[in-house]
Amino acid sequence: MKKLILSVAVLSAMCAAAASSAATVGATGTITFNGNINADTCELTSNSAGTSSTGGNIAVNMGSVSTNTLGTEASPVTSSGSLATPSSQDLNLTLQCQTGTSVDLKLTRQVASGKGIGLAPGGAQNVQIMLVDTSTGAPLDFTSGSVKLTKALTGGYSTFPLKAYYTVVSGKTNADVVVGAANGTVNYEISYN
Repeated sequence: MKKLILSVAVLSAMCAAAASSAATVGATGTITFNGNINADTCELTSNSAGTSSTGGNIAVNMGSVSTNTLGTEASPVTSSGSLATPSSQDLNLTLQCQTGTSVDLKLTRQVASGKGIGLAPGGAQNVQIMLVDTSTGAPLDFTSGSVKLTKALTGGYSTFPLKAYYTVVSGKTNADVVVGAANGTVNYEISYN
């Protein structure tokens, strides 16, 4: 009987020791993974200085620009003020697609402003953003609200070389410009053939 009591006591001691050596839980929670699966076969990016690309969005830093360097809607690359050269920002858009032989890039402005891209309300006034196709030297005309650019794909890639300029709105002069934040946005849509 003493052996049985001794065995039960040893077994009880072992169980108590095991229970007291279990790890203490400090914190619990969840890890959530968010994302989206899509059927996109093309990606638009820009590696121009002053631009950044994140998740399909491209940001262009136009910097601080003097009213004296603003071009006109008709001639964005020629200053209408007292300084000879208007400021510009390269916006070389690179398109990579998995399929297709040609691609259409449709740009649609969010705010109307003559032939250009209008600025968000509450900032600079009588100013717009004009995009110039540097391969032709021609300004893009957003009069209809959007512009469609078409290029051939070579090895799955195509490049749209553009420059962005702030310009005075048609019918206004540099003296009419009200200074302030000058932010504008275009939406893009890619389709391929």
